Amino acid sequence: MGLFSRFFEVKNKLPDPEIQFGRFSDTYKDEAKYKSWQKAVDLFDNEKFLDSYEYLLDFLKDDQRKNVTFTRKKGKLAFSLFQGSKVIIGEADFRHFMAEARIVRAPQPSLGLMRKVLEKNFDLRYSRYTLDDENNLCLRFNTFVEDGSPQKIYQALKELATEADRKDDVLLTEFSELKPIDFNHTRQLPAKEKKIKYRYFHENALKVIDEIDHGKLNAYVYPGGVSFLILDYLYRVDYLIKPEGKTMETVLECHELFFNDNFLTVHEKNKEITGRIREFTKIEAADFNKELYEVNSTFGLSMPEGHQRFVEIVDAQINDFDWYYQNKYMAYANAICGYMAGYSLYSYALPEPTRALLHLYYMINDNEYFTSLGFGENYLKNGVPDKKAITTAIREIIKSYSDGYSGLIADTKILLYDDLAIFSKSYMIMVRNLNYTED
Repeated sequence: MGLFSRFFEVKNKLPDPEIQFGRFSDTYKDEAKYKSWQKAVDLFDNEKFLDSYEYLLDFLKDDQRKNVTFTRKKGKLAFSLFQGSKVIIGEADFRHFMAEARIVRAPQPSLGLMRKVLEKNFDLRYSRYTLDDENNLCLRFNTFVEDGSPQKIYQALKELATEADRKDDVLLTEFSELKPIDFNHTRQLPAKEKKIKYRYFHENALKVIDEIDHGKLNAYVYPGGVSFLILDYLYRVDYLIKPEGKTMETVLECHELFFNDNFLTVHEKNKEITGRIREFTKIEAADFNKELYEVNSTFGLSMPEGHQRFVEIVDAQINDFDWYYQNKYMAYANAICGYMAGYSLYSYALPEPTRALLHLYYMINDNEYFTSLGFGENYLKNGVPDKKAITTAIREIIKSYSDGYSGLIADTKILLYDDLAIFSKSYMIMVRNLNYTED
C-alpha cells in the first residue's frame, strides 16, 4: 500500500491506487539502521575498512524497496544502488573505494557537452565527470580507504547519485547526439495516469498565466501575490505529478532563483519564473510523458527538519491571506495556503504526521485530480469542504502515528467550512498548532 493510502482507507471501498507523491526522503530510518551506522564508524576507526563499508551499505539499504545490493568475496566488496533513473555501481578492496554512475552514451561528444561537464566538475566536491572506454559519460568517485570514512563515503555517494539522476534527462534534452543508458529498472506509468497528470500540469499552467495576464490584481503593485501564485503551482507540479526530467530541473532552478538570487528584484524573479511557466504551456503530451516514470532511490534531497520549521513558515505568511481574501482575490488567497504546504514539502523532510496532514491538504484542495486518478474519497461537496470526511481522515492520521508520537493532537474544532479558501487557512493553522511530543 502507498505511503499515504492507509490513512484514507474506508471499509467496503476499493483500495486506493499505488501512486507515489512527493520526492523520496531517507530521513526516517528504524533504530537498527542507526546501529549499522554506528557500527560502520566504529569499525572504520579500528581500520576494518571493508567491514565498515558493509555496515554503511546496510545503513543505506531499505529491505522492502531493495535499493542496495552488495556482495563480498576474496577481499573485494562489490555493490550497486539505485537513485532515480540511475544505477550506481562500485567496489572496494583493502586499498581503494570506487563508485561510478553511467549517465548517457555519447558516441560523438560535442564540444558544447564537454565544456558543460568540465565546468560542472568545478562545482562538485567529491565526484567528477569522465568518459569511459565505451564513450559513456560517467560520474566517478574514488579514494584510498584510509581516507574513506563512512561520513565521507556517504556524502560522496549522495553527491554522485543525485547529480547523475538529475542530469541524465536534462543532457538528453539539450544534446541530441546523446543516447539513454541503464534505464531498464524504471517503471513506466499507465497511459491513463500519464494523461491525467499531463492535463493537470497543462491546464493549471494556463490558469496561472491567465490569472497573471487578465486577472484583476495589479501585479506590479502586489508582486508578492504573483510570487505565491507561481510558486504554489511549481510545488504542486513537483509533489503531485513528480516529473523526473527537465521539468523537475526547471522547478529546482525556479526555486533557487527565487530564494538564492540576491541581485534580482521580486518583479524580475516573477517575470523569469512566469516565463518558464509560459514555456510549460507549450510542452506536448508526448514529450512530457517521457518524464513520467516511477523510480527507486537511496538518497533524499530535502533537509530533515522538525515541526517547528513548518510553524515558522505559517507564522511568516498566514497574515498575508486576509487582504487577498477580503478583496476577493481568491486565486491568490488559495495560493498562499498552497505555498505554505508546497514550500514545506519541497524544502524539508518534515515529521511524518505533518507530512501526512499536508498530503491530505492536497487531497482536499485537488480532490478532482485525486478522484480522477482513482482515489475514492470525496472531500468536497459542491465545492465546499466535507466536514465529516475531512475530520475522519485527520483522526485516522493522528491515530496511525500515536505509537511513535505520544500526545499528538490535532484540534479539528478550529476548522472553518465556509468555503475552500477560508477552510485552507484554518487547516494550515490546525497543522501549525499540532501538539507534538516525540518519543
